[in-house]
Amino acid sequence: MAWITKELKHKGMYLNAALFVPEVKPGEKYPLVLFLHGVGESGDDLNLVKDFTPGADVFAADDWQKEHPCFVLAPQCPAGMSWPAFAELLAFTLAGLPGEYPIDGCRRYVTGLSMGGAGTWNLLCHSPQLIAAAMPICGYADPFAVRKAKHVPVWAFHAADDPVVPVTGEYRSPHGARGVGTRQVISSLRSSGNPDVHYTEYPADYMKETWNTHPHASWIAAYSHKEALEWMFSKSAFDRYEVEMICPGVFYIEDFNSDSMYLVEGREKALLIDTGLGGPSLPEVVKALTPLPVELAVTHAHGDHMALSHKFGKFYMSKKDIPLMDRMRGMMPQNTSTAEDVIDIRDGDVIDLGGVEIEVLELGGHTPGSVLFVDRTHKCLFTGDALGLWMQVPMALPISEYRENLLRVKEKLQQPGYTELAFLGGHKRQEGGTYYYPTYIPNSYEKIDDMLHLCTLLLTGELEGKPHPAGFDEPAFEATYQTANMVYKKSVLK
Repeated sequence: MAWITKELKHKGMYLNAALFVPEVKPGEKYPLVLFLHGVGESGDDLNLVKDFTPGADVFAADDWQKEHPCFVLAPQCPAGMSWPAFAELLAFTLAGLPGEYPIDGCRRYVTGLSMGGAGTWNLLCHSPQLIAAAMPICGYADPFAVRKAKHVPVWAFHAADDPVVPVTGEYRSPHGARGVGTRQVISSLRSSGNPDVHYTEYPADYMKETWNTHPHASWIAAYSHKEALEWMFSKSAFDRYEVEMICPGVFYIEDFNSDSMYLVEGREKALLIDTGLGGPSLPEVVKALTPLPVELAVTHAHGDHMALSHKFGKFYMSKKDIPLMDRMRGMMPQNTSTAEDVIDIRDGDVIDLGGVEIEVLELGGHTPGSVLFVDRTHKCLFTGDALGLWMQVPMALPISEYRENLLRVKEKLQQPGYTELAFLGGHKRQEGGTYYYPTYIPNSYEKIDDMLHLCTLLLTGELEGKPHPAGFDEPAFEATYQTANMVYKKSVLK
């Protein structure tokens, strides 16, 4: 076990950080704690952060590591700056570290004190999907922005007589940030519908009489609160689902992996489109949304779209993708679905929900059996990954064949009743990039035209892609035209 120095860089931003690396065992993954210090530890001397106590040292201590081995990341904010300026860099780092170390991407925790408490709240507003649980101490936040964290478990701390950051009312920091104290932030977060919010407010004189310290230093008591620390470490994003209503009768469901699922209601039954790669509570989440019997339809046979298909019995899917099911076992080892569970669907088929008909449009390319689902009642087009588009994956079709399939879909979508659809993709949060970037280029009618042109440019050799790291059985390349983007391998250039 040891602290190492790590440089954090992204888009011209830079932070120096200390990373505590625990003793690791082969094949196991460990939680990560991001600790954000207060203004007193700012500067260019990492010892200020590592030696500050209680702080990051709480999680690196031998006793804690014996019970809860974990990585601890403690970046240092430059003097004269504050954490909100580094929100994107911190999110980028949280997202990337599980690719460098044996870190469990579902157990990334954030905690901080004073300026770091405000930084914790700010990161919750910026990238809540990256955080399994948070423990902000004597900080402040925008009470409305924090509602973006309605799905993240939070346990916050503050002293009632804190004279530095008031527990309630507006606060303006010397660095220009502003917000309200923890008491009001918690009230706002609870009103967002977050069911897992806890708040410990130490009464006036408690810090002085019990801990013989300044009332702003509520982190001394908070980091001694073993129940709270254990509570944070008990949380995982694996079985956490975010739900939004797109319109009456259509729900959007997102799992920890940014996999998008959709629930469509008719009069007689409901249809779940894809299952994602998350935890086993998805059927219960769906049951809480509708009293109707639920059937499953799968856009294509990749693990991040059908890992939980066995929870729903028989399901609709193109049988062209059955050969992929066995190839995906490594991504979904718990899945017991077989070819006998697949109800074949083809172009033009209709799944009748009672007053709502879901029409099937085949769009093979990403996989041989990729399909779109059209709901003309709610004006929705569920695209899966068919417009994404990753063509470097196993069994992807030749680009020329995908282009022909896309032309046929375009002709269909030009017909009356198909021209005003909302495009709802298989990874809605990731459209236009990854979820920690602000870029957003949604799937659209325009993207179909741009994708057709991109296919032509690649097939004629007028455009060559740049190397892309996400290769499978051969090197991958990435090419872009306007709103269209494709990652492909040379063998599909035909």
